Amino acid sequence: MIALLAVASVSSYAPIKDKFMFTENHIEAYIESDNFIFTLVGLTHYLNQSNLQNNNWYNHKYETLENIKYYINSTDNTFSKSNIADVTDEILQQEMENSQFYLQAKFDMEGNPEIKNSLDNNANIAFLNVLGVNRNASDGVFADFADLNIIYLIPQDISGANDLFTRNMKEFHIGSYVLLILAIGAVSISALTIIAISIPYSVQSRLAICRLFNKMFLEFKLLILFGVGFVLLSTISVMKSYGTQALSVTVLDIIYDADLYFYLVGIPVTFMLFLFVYLSVVYIKYVYHVGFKEGFIKNNIPGIAGYYIVNKLNGLFHEALAIDLNKDGQKQLFVTLGINLIALWIIAITGFLGFMLAIAYTIFLFKYLIKQIAEAKAISDASSQLAAGDFAISLEENAGVFNPIAKNLNNIKDGFKLAVEKEIKSQRMKAELISNVSHDLKTPLTSIISYVDLLKKEDISKETQQEYIGILDQKSQRLKSLIEDLFEASKASSGNMELYLENVDVIALFRQTLGELEEKINQSTLQIKTNVPEKKIICALDGKRTYRIFENIISNILKYGMPNSRVYIDVLEDGEDVSFIFKNISSYEMNFDAAEITERFTRGDKSRNTEGSGLGLAITKSLIELQNGTLEINIDGDLFKLAVKFPKAD
Repeated sequence: MIALLAVASVSSYAPIKDKFMFTENHIEAYIESDNFIFTLVGLTHYLNQSNLQNNNWYNHKYETLENIKYYINSTDNTFSKSNIADVTDEILQQEMENSQFYLQAKFDMEGNPEIKNSLDNNANIAFLNVLGVNRNASDGVFADFADLNIIYLIPQDISGANDLFTRNMKEFHIGSYVLLILAIGAVSISALTIIAISIPYSVQSRLAICRLFNKMFLEFKLLILFGVGFVLLSTISVMKSYGTQALSVTVLDIIYDADLYFYLVGIPVTFMLFLFVYLSVVYIKYVYHVGFKEGFIKNNIPGIAGYYIVNKLNGLFHEALAIDLNKDGQKQLFVTLGINLIALWIIAITGFLGFMLAIAYTIFLFKYLIKQIAEAKAISDASSQLAAGDFAISLEENAGVFNPIAKNLNNIKDGFKLAVEKEIKSQRMKAELISNVSHDLKTPLTSIISYVDLLKKEDISKETQQEYIGILDQKSQRLKSLIEDLFEASKASSGNMELYLENVDVIALFRQTLGELEEKINQSTLQIKTNVPEKKIICALDGKRTYRIFENIISNILKYGMPNSRVYIDVLEDGEDVSFIFKNISSYEMNFDAAEITERFTRGDKSRNTEGSGLGLAITKSLIELQNGTLEINIDGDLFKLAVKFPKAD
C-alpha cells in the first residue's frame, strides 16, 4: 500500500507540472525576469574584465556558454571576443533577426550607454541599473565600459547543454517545482495518515516492522527521521553558486526535467518518507494503547533516566515523610546523622585543630561501628538459630537501630511456638477423632454381631427371638443414624450442602420444634422455662435445616441436663438480629474448653456412657454458619449457656 502510494505520488508530479506550470513559455518567462538580467550583467563584467586583461581572464562557466551568444568589441577594433564562429556583421545581423531575444549595448568614448533589445524598455533600464551597482557609474555614465559594443543573443533553438543560461533558468523555475512536490507530498501524507488511523491497531500490531518501530528507542526514530530529511533536503536544495556542488546540479536537473532519474531517486525517497510517516502514526496509537509512560517516557534514553531519577527522588521523599521521630530506632538514626554532620562542619572550619578532631572523631566512630556490628551479629546468630529450629532464644530489645528487627525475631519465635502447639493439638484431636469414630461405630456393630450369633442357636424360644430382633433393629437404626450424622457433619463442615433459603417465621418454627419434642420433654424430669415473643420474626433460613438446629440443641439439653433442674430459653431481638439463648445445669462436671464441644465426635460426657454420636453440636454449628448465623457457648461452673444468633430478613 505504501509503495503504491509512493509510486502514485511521484508519477503525478510530471503530468501536473506539464499541465499547470511553465511549459512552452518557460524560456520566455526566464528571459523576462530579473534573474536573466543579472546573468547578462555578470557576463558583461566578465567580458569587460577580459578586455582589461587582454584576453588573459578566464572563467569556465562563461567560456562554455552555448545558449547565450555574445559579441564584444572596441570601436577601434583593438579588442573583440565572441562565441559565434566566423563572426561578421552580416552573420551578427542574421543572428539578431533569427533570435528570440537580443540586447545590444553601445558605450561611447565617455561611457554613455545606448541600449536596445527585442523586448520592452524596462529590460534596458534594469540592465543599466544592475550594471551600475558597485561600479564607476554616475549620472548614467559607465566609464569602465567606454568605447565598447556588446551584443547578446538567445537563439530560437536552445540546446540541451547544461551551461550558465540553462542552469540559471532551471534555478529560476525550481522554486515552483519544489512547492508542487511539497503540495503533492502533503496531500499524500494526509491520505496516508487517515488510512493509518482507520486501520485497527490490533491489525497493525501484528506486523513485525510496526512492533520493531514501536519498541525502538525514540533516538533511533529521530535518527531515521533525520536520515530521510537529509535525503529530502539534498533532493530539493539548489546551490546558487554554479560548479561548487555537482550533486546539487544533478538534483536540480532531476527535479526540473522529471526524467528517468527523477523516478529512480524519487520513488525510494518517497517510499522511505511515507513508511516513516505510517510507522509514526502507528507508534502514536501504540502510545495511546500502552500509556504515555510505557510508550513514550520509557521509550527514550533521557526519559528512562528522568523516570529513574524521579522515582528515586519520589522514593526518598516518601521515605522522609514515613520517618517517625517518635520511634526510637529512626530517632536514633537521625540524631546520629545530625551529630555526624555537625562534627564534619566543625572539622572543616577549624583548620589544623580539625586534623586532631578528625582523629578523635574517627576513634569514636570506630567504637560506635564496632558496637553496631556486634548487635547486628547477635541478631544474625539468633536468626540462624531460628532457621535451625532452635526456639530457645531471647534477644534483648535494646539493640539501637536494630531494635525493630530484634522485636520481630522474638515475635517470630513466639509465633513458631504457638504454631507448633496448634499442630500438636491438631494431631491429638485427629487421633481422638479416629478413636471416637471407631468406638461409636464399633459399639452398635458389636451388639448386632452378638445378637445375630445368638439367633443362630436353635434352642431359643420365639419370645426370645423377637426380643433379639427388636434389639437388632434398635442397634441397626442406631448405626444408620450414626452414619447419616457422619455424612451430614462432613457435608455441613465442608459447605457442600444445598440450602433452600426462604423467609421463615423463626418464632413459629421454634414453637413447632418444642411441640414435636414435647413427649421427650415430658418424659424427662427437666422443667423448660421459655421467654418467647408473640410477634413474628422473619429470617431468611432453610426451614428444614433450622428445625434440625433447634432439635439438636434441645436433645443435647435433655441428654446432659441435670435431672429435676430448670432449663431457660430466651428469644431476644437486637436491631437486625434475633438471638436464641439456652441455659441449663449440666449433670456432670464440664472440665473442657467451650470451643472443643463443637468438634466432631466430642462429647461433654468423657465416659461416653450416654447415647449420642458427638456430632450434634458440630452439625449444628456448621448449619448455623452456612445460614450466616453464629453459635456461641459459655461455661461457668456447671452452668452451660448456648446462644444462637440469626440475621433478620430485609
